[in-house]
Amino acid sequence: MANWQNLSIEETIRRIKDEEIVLPVIQRRLIWSEDKMEILFDSLLKGNSFGAVICTEEQKDTEPLFAYRRFTQDGNDVASQKVDELSKIIWLIIDGQQRLQSFYIGLTGTMNGKSLYFDLFSDPNMEYGFKFARKKDDLPKTNNERTSGEACSECLWYSVNELFQRLSKSIKPRKISAEIIKKYKIEDENQEEIIHNNVDDFERAVFDKRCGIGFSVVDVAKDENLSENRQRIVELFRRLNDGGTRLSSYDL
Repeated sequence: MANWQNLSIEETIRRIKDEEIVLPVIQRRLIWSEDKMEILFDSLLKGNSFGAVICTEEQKDTEPLFAYRRFTQDGNDVASQKVDELSKIIWLIIDGQQRLQSFYIGLTGTMNGKSLYFDLFSDPNMEYGFKFARKKDDLPKTNNERTSGEACSECLWYSVNELFQRLSKSIKPRKISAEIIKKYKIEDENQEEIIHNNVDDFERAVFDKRCGIGFSVVDVAKDENLSENRQRIVELFRRLNDGGTRLSSYDL
């Protein structure tokens, strides 16, 4: 049996930081590329479905089914830890690690030494521009595919981490976009409106619970045999992953 909970991306990131959402030792390492992560953020802002996340809930003062590790903030492997008794309730992610890792790295960390940037001149009718780069100057200055009358061929790259942090401290995205417009001395009214709209879209997608992630929280009968419970979760994990990127016997 599973219970459904919906969390905003921002709330999910907070729980990951607080190690309330973690990865069981049966999970593989991060395998998604930068390109996949960039596409995920475009899908998020467009409101496209990217699937539910499946987890088990482990109760405070109990031994979790598996050793577990925190999420990586820089793409490097993190060692698992064995805990005999939990100090708080945690969720062990069974399916959805790659998506959660992508959000966590994109909003708060780095991948291959690169940070994620958002093109605030993006045209949502085409795509929201997200790119990883070591520094902003490495990113393209123009996007010649934007040719419609209202689109802007120039690019205005802004740190996703900085935008996320600023919006976390303010409930007024229009104030933040106005400050960005002033900082970059944008005087064109059409460009100003594009920036306002893109910051609004980012704030809605990341902070609005209705645009967030659906978590299927699987019940675990802790009064049953621990080994049988582990086997049951491993079997669930195997079936879920057989439908996506297949795991080798070594991975399992």
